[in-house]
Amino acid sequence: MDSDGFQLVRKKKASRPRKSQPVQDAACLPQESKNECLTKILQAKETIEDSEGYFNLQKNLDSIEEELKIILAPHLSSKVSTIVCYGLGQLSCSRIARYQGALLLILKDHYKASTEIYDPVFSTVDAEVLEELGIEVLKRNEEGKRKVEGITLFFLPHCGKELYNNLLWANWSASSLPFCVIVGNSFSSIAQNVPTRILREHYRFIYNAQDMFKELPLKSLVKDDDVFNDVNIHIPHCNILNKCPEFWSENREPKYENCDIEIVRERFQ
Repeated sequence: MDSDGFQLVRKKKASRPRKSQPVQDAACLPQESKNECLTKILQAKETIEDSEGYFNLQKNLDSIEEELKIILAPHLSSKVSTIVCYGLGQLSCSRIARYQGALLLILKDHYKASTEIYDPVFSTVDAEVLEELGIEVLKRNEEGKRKVEGITLFFLPHCGKELYNNLLWANWSASSLPFCVIVGNSFSSIAQNVPTRILREHYRFIYNAQDMFKELPLKSLVKDDDVFNDVNIHIPHCNILNKCPEFWSENREPKYENCDIEIVRERFQ
């Protein structure tokens, strides 16, 4: 992984066809002003709140803390205290990023939680917009390796597999993983779409975590499925507590420099 961002690209022997991207996001359009961008994000937020799927979204967000009460010790709070977002994209020139930013605002408002964000592509306008919305823009690329200090909701919209793998590694224990709620690419879909050998060799934490999260899909929030396609809410499952000590002992930090496949931001997978 580059220190400057989330992308690490290796040459492949044979190229594979890719799905075309929506025209307005195939290349970054000219940046809008801070006020124009703010207006469009708030309009996107209203669109989500008026959508068919919004009631179900609220129901699922409420269920997170109820589910966590089951696996956390009775004396521990099940309240989401922090939201961390990686890889949102440029709000100032991307329709998809604005809708995903609108969902981030909804999450922030729902939990009344402190919210932090990082993406290496943020422009000055993007940073100003996020700060105006009360979201702290991180200065350092954590590469997803954030160890939780309380219940933390991670929002990683269509990010690369290495970011999820790093996040799981950083919290790979029965005492930390139950505090991680992840809104991002479906782990079960990743397991279906990536050969088992590749998954076990390069993304073993995703591979081992497949059965440790309950997945709730985001449905009918916007008309275009490229915005939240395959994005699920991952809630820790009680079977995390049933794993033997040996299960957690394989916790070497992931390395990607010898990876023979392309690792990119997977916005349109």
